[in-house]
Amino acid sequence: MITVKNYSLKQVLKLTTVFFLQSLLNLSTVYSQPRIKDLWMVETTDTIKYTPAYLGNGMIGFRSLKTGLGAERVLINGLDDRAPLSDYVRLINNFNPINIKVVFANNKELQCGSEVKNWKQRLNLKEASLETSYTYGNQLNIRTQQVALRNLPMATMGVYEFEALEDIEFTVQSVMNIPNREKTFSIYKSHLDYNMYGLSTTVKEKIPVMSAVFPTESGTDCVAGANTFFFNGHTPQLNYKKNSATSQQLAFLVKLKKGEKYSFCSLNTFTHSKITGDAYSDAVRICGRDYNLGYQHLLDNHKAAWAKLWKSDIEIEGDDEAQIDARLALYSLYSSITTGFELSIPPCGLSETGWGGHIFWDAELWMYPPLLAMQPAFAKSMMDFRFNTLPQAKKRAAQFGYQGAMFPWESDLKGNESTSISYKLDMNEHHITADVAIAAWNYYKVTNDKLWLQQKGFPLIHAIANFWVSRSVKDEKGSYHIRNIVGPDEYHEDIDDNAFTNGAVKVVLDAAIKTAKILGQTANPDWQKVHDKIVILKDVNGATLQYEQYKGERIKQADANLLAFPLDYITDKAQILKDLQYYEPKIDPNGPSMSYSALAAAYARLGNTQKAYELFKKAYQPNRKAPFGFISEKPRPSVTVFCTGYGGMLQTIIFGFAGMTIGENGLYQEKANLPAHWNKLTIKISGKKDIVCRQN
Repeated sequence: MITVKNYSLKQVLKLTTVFFLQSLLNLSTVYSQPRIKDLWMVETTDTIKYTPAYLGNGMIGFRSLKTGLGAERVLINGLDDRAPLSDYVRLINNFNPINIKVVFANNKELQCGSEVKNWKQRLNLKEASLETSYTYGNQLNIRTQQVALRNLPMATMGVYEFEALEDIEFTVQSVMNIPNREKTFSIYKSHLDYNMYGLSTTVKEKIPVMSAVFPTESGTDCVAGANTFFFNGHTPQLNYKKNSATSQQLAFLVKLKKGEKYSFCSLNTFTHSKITGDAYSDAVRICGRDYNLGYQHLLDNHKAAWAKLWKSDIEIEGDDEAQIDARLALYSLYSSITTGFELSIPPCGLSETGWGGHIFWDAELWMYPPLLAMQPAFAKSMMDFRFNTLPQAKKRAAQFGYQGAMFPWESDLKGNESTSISYKLDMNEHHITADVAIAAWNYYKVTNDKLWLQQKGFPLIHAIANFWVSRSVKDEKGSYHIRNIVGPDEYHEDIDDNAFTNGAVKVVLDAAIKTAKILGQTANPDWQKVHDKIVILKDVNGATLQYEQYKGERIKQADANLLAFPLDYITDKAQILKDLQYYEPKIDPNGPSMSYSALAAAYARLGNTQKAYELFKKAYQPNRKAPFGFISEKPRPSVTVFCTGYGGMLQTIIFGFAGMTIGENGLYQEKANLPAHWNKLTIKISGKKDIVCRQN
C-alpha cells in the first residue's frame, strides 16, 4: 500500500505514474515467463500410493519399481504356458532378469525406504521412458532411465548413474533367476552361462553376456534371455557367480571419491521357441546387435521409433487433464502391440497377467477401432492373429456341433479356449465370434485392401456367417432366434435373443453378403434369410429389450446400447435416446469402465455434449490409480493397466466428440460435437491430413 500524505498534486501524479508503470512492468514480467505444462510427462513424488508405471514395446512389457533399478514383473509376448493337466493358460511372466542390486560394504542392499530422499519418477510418454531420481542417505545421488526398446522389440534397457556424496564403494549385481524345471519332461533343458563374446572376426573387443534358457512348465517350449553391460569409460572387473542350479549373477565393484560420478547401461534380451528355433543363441545375438555403436545409438533409435508412432496423436486444447489421459490411453495401446509377430492385445496389454493375457472381445470391440483409425498396421496384426487361429475356430465349431468357425471367449495364442472350466461363459458367450467378423469388415472398409479381403477377410467373415446360420433357430412363424446365450451383460446367463448378439449377427450377415458381391463370390442364401428374420425385441414402452426374459434387472455393462454405438445398427435418434435413458441407471457402477464410454460416444453423436462429457469422465476418472493415473477395470482396486477401458475412452474422443465414422467408403467425419470447454480437438493420423474440430 502507498500512503499519500503532505504531497503536492504534482508529486502525487508522479508517484501514481511510477506506481502504474511499475505495476505494468511487474505484470509484463509475470506474463513473459513461460507457463508451459508439459503434456507429455506424468510426474510423481509420492512413494506411498504407488501403482507401478508400465513400459512395453509390444513384445516385452514390465512394471516399475520405486528404486528405478529393475522391474516388479516382466511379461513376454508370443508364448503362453499351460501347466500339465491344468485348465489355466497364461502369458510367460516367470522370468525377470532385468533387476540391478546395489549392495554396500556392510552387505546392506539399497531399498526404497527411509534413507531415500527427494524421490521423483517421471513417465515420459513421448519417449516411452521412466526416469527415477533420488538421494540415498548421505551417500549417493541416483538417476536411472528405463525403456522397453521399440527398435529392438525383444529387449529392454536401463541406464544407471551414481554420484558420490562421500567417499564410497558398493557392488552392482545383475541377478538372473530361472524357474525350477527339474521335474518337467521336455526336450529343452535348463542352462545358465556366462561368456565373453567377440563382436566380429576383425574386432578384438568382446562383450560380457550372462544368459539362460529353460523349458516352459508344460515342457512344450523354451524361454531364453541374456544380459550385457555398456560401460562409460573404463570397464571394471566383472565377477561371475553361479548361485545355484537356477540362479546366477554378474557383479562389479564401484569405488568413488566424493563428487565423482559413475554410469553404465544394462541391456536385457528375451526370446522363445515360438519365435526362433534357436532361442538361446538368439538371446545372445540380440545383445550384440549394434553393440559397437553404443547404447546411446539404441536409445536414439528407440526415441525415433516412438516419434514415428506419435505422428498419430490426439491433441486437446482447453482440457489439460483430458489431454494427458488421452495420451496415456494411446501410450498404453501403442506399448502393447507391434508389427511383425501377428499378435493381438490382452485386456491389460503387457502390464500384467490379468485374465492370463488371453484375447477377448476386448480386442476387437474396444481396442481395435481406435487403432484402426490411428495405426492401421497394428489393427492388421490383430486381424492376422484371428486369421491364424481360424483353423482352430473351425475345429471348435465342429466339436460343438456347429458349422463355420466359433472363436473362443478367452483365446490363447493358438486359438484354444482358455476360460477356466469353472465358468460357463466360454460355452455360450458367442458374440465374440460376431465381433471378429465385424472387425474384419471394418478393416476392409477403412483400408480398401481388396487383396487382404480376398485372402484373409472374406475367409473369416464367410466362416463366421455360416456359424451364425447354424447357431440360429427358426420358429414356426419363420423368425430366427439365438437361444441359450450370454451377452455382454454377464450377470445373466442362458438367455434368449440377446439384443447385442442378434444385432451383431445382422451386421455380420450383411457384411458377408456385401463381401461376397465385392469379390464376385456366391453368397450362402441362408445369410439373407437369417439376416432378415432374426429378431431384435422391444419392451412394452418401446425400448430395445436386452433379452427375451429381461425384467429391468441391474446389468454388468452396456449391452443393448451397443447396437447404436459402436455397431451403428440402430440409427433412429429417438430410439437411441430412449435406450440410453432406460439402461444407463441399470448399469452396475462398479462394473467394467468401458460401458460409460460407449454411452458417452452415443450422446456425443446425438449432440448432447454436456451429458457425453459427464459420462466420458465417469468411464475412466474413478478408475485412475496413483501416482501415474493408469486406469483399472473397475473403480475399486483391480488390475491395471486396463487397455480395454482406454480403447473405449479413445472411441468416445474419436467417434463421439470428433464425429468420425467408419462407413462403407472408409473413415470419414460427420459432425464434431466438442465439450463446451474444449477449444480445439485435433486427430493426427500419420500420412493423412489432420482432422481439426473447433467449437461452433
